[in-house]
Amino acid sequence: MKNVTNTIAAAAIATLLASTTASAEDLPFLGTWDCEVAIFTFTPTTYNNGSEDLPIEEVQEGSDGSYTLLFADDYFITLSGFTSDSMGWFSEASGDNFSCTRIVAQK
Repeated sequence: MKNVTNTIAAAAIATLLASTTASAEDLPFLGTWDCEVAIFTFTPTTYNNGSEDLPIEEVQEGSDGSYTLLFADDYFITLSGFTSDSMGWFSEASGDNFSCTRIVAQK
């Protein structure tokens, strides 16, 4: 009986975690952004810093609505302050901080 209870509890926790994780379509940073020094592009799986594609290894959502993107070699950036057309970009490694404006595709 204890194993059944543990299994049910584990399934309930997994369901709760899955339901609170944002789907890729809900990520506010997806798209193309003018970030002062270059045009940055974000997909659900990659970040292009204007010169190279970096595979995103993990996305962590902060309690303040920010998102930290983790990459190889312990590199990460934090994106925050989202509006419909702007966000902040910060790199702990370099200390750089940019204001980004969304680039809307021409129809």
